[in-house]
Amino acid sequence: MSESATSTTGPGRPRDAEVDRKALRAAIELYAELGWAKFTLDAVVRRAGIGKAAVYRRWPGRERLIADAVEWALVSPAIAIDTGDLREDLRELARSMMAHYLGPYGLAGLRLHVEARAYPALFAGPSATIRRSRVLEARAIIRRAIARGELGEHASPTLILDTLLGGVLNHVLATPEELRAEMAARSDRYVEDLTEFVLTAARAIYPPPGRG
Repeated sequence: MSESATSTTGPGRPRDAEVDRKALRAAIELYAELGWAKFTLDAVVRRAGIGKAAVYRRWPGRERLIADAVEWALVSPAIAIDTGDLREDLRELARSMMAHYLGPYGLAGLRLHVEARAYPALFAGPSATIRRSRVLEARAIIRRAIARGELGEHASPTLILDTLLGGVLNHVLATPEELRAEMAARSDRYVEDLTEFVLTAARAIYPPPGRG
């Protein structure tokens, strides 16, 4: 959500954008930690350290607040990755997803996709928006590689991307909390190795024209 979108409420006194940011940040953090079932406006007030009236005046219900918080923290345009080289594209894609999962709102993003099934009226829309933009951009990487002759024409974007991005996600989820800092410090090395593994397998299974 842009600052301009939260700076006024129409006629009357302008809204304090800093109060908005504190509330939205607290909301997305609490959602990540507690999930929707335990998410309350009072908890947001305590976490944000702002007046209760300010929160309830802006968001009369928790549904409105979490919708704004999800948009503010998680819904953003997909970053186009097109270096002209498949290895570099896959590496950058894996690196960006690793950064997302390890970032301040990574857990909230994961929870959103899970809870979209439990609370579809609230979370299915933003979950689908995020997923669609990322999937389309990732699949475009494979299609461009096929067009450049870096992979065979029957290469499966689904299998290649599931292996790459599934590897990143599993690495994050399977690492114990006490090793998380070490994992983050070594994330670039992991991305390099994973990218090389996926690319080697993809080229062996779907050899470029003239190499089959």
